[in-house]
Order: sequence, then structure tokens, then C-alpha cells
Amino acid sequence: MSAAKTVLTAQEFDNYPFEEDKRYELDEGELIEMTRPAYKHNRVMQHLLFELMVYFKNNPIGEAMISENLYALSPSTRRSPDVAVILGDRSEELKNAKVIPIIPEIAAEVLSPSETPRMIHRKLKQYFEAGVKEVWIIDPESSTAEIWTGPRLPDHELMLTDALSSPLLPGFALPLAELFA
Repeated sequence: MSAAKTVLTAQEFDNYPFEEDKRYELDEGELIEMTRPAYKHNRVMQHLLFELMVYFKNNPIGEAMISENLYALSPSTRRSPDVAVILGDRSEELKNAKVIPIIPEIAAEVLSPSETPRMIHRKLKQYFEAGVKEVWIIDPESSTAEIWTGPRLPDHELMLTDALSSPLLPGFALPLAELFA
């Protein structure tokens, strides 16, 4: 017998008294408790965030944000990508935001062992329906990455000898060997 689903409106979710040590997302109205990532996951996420922050320091065209931010992808969906890229200076709009109302241009997801292909494809669909331009799926177990620009098939499948790059970030290239070092 499966556990009962908790269904919330976005307003209920945005004001829900969550436990401090847990992370949640709202998946088309369903409350989802997220598992805490392992060291390997966090290390890859940290490397990616660091490289993006250096890039944006030298190229002030936007910013990269960590997974502690929730994004309002639709009236019933709140997602928290591992790293999100928002282009342009949107700091005034974001200053007091509890839930980010701006759709990121890039959402990066570092795969966790608990995530199924079905879960990932659902997130991809939600990201692209919301207006995300690229999704980077990064797999620490296989030391590979995929760049998606639509929910059907990845545009680029990257191996350890390749570099993660994007036309949205001119001059940014992160060798996967460094990302997974």
C-alpha cells in the first residue's frame, strides 16, 4: 500500500511550515520531500557553481544560484534545480523573493541515485514548459553530462573528454574532467 499523497496549492506550499532540515518541491500540486544529496553530488554541484561564479565575475551578464532557491515554474509547480542560471541583472526582482518568480535560462540537475528516468523526464517537461532554455543533466556516477534544449532528446551527450558549454554563456567551457575531479 502506498503512502497518501499530500496535495497543496502553490499558495499553501509557499507558506507551509516546513521542517528546517528537510527540502521540498511541489510537483504539479503534489508535495515531494527531496532526499539530501550525498558528498559526490554536492562536490560536483559545488564545482559547477564555482566555475559559473568565476565566469559571471568576469562576464557580468547574469548569476548562478544554488539549489536552496525554489522557482515558480507554474501555478502548481515549484522546483529547485541544483544550479540555476538567470541572465541579466534581476537582483531587484529577487531581493525579497521567497519563491523565485523568474524562470532561469539554464537549470542544471546533478543526478542522484534515487532519481529515476521517469522523474528526470517529468522535470525536463516542467522546465521546458515554463520557458527554461537549457537543462544540463550531470551524472556523477558515469562522469557524463547531457545538454537538453527541449524535452524529447538531449542535443549533446558529453563524455569525460568533452567540455560543458552553452551559446547562452559565450566563452564558458568547463571540461568534464575538471567538473568531476
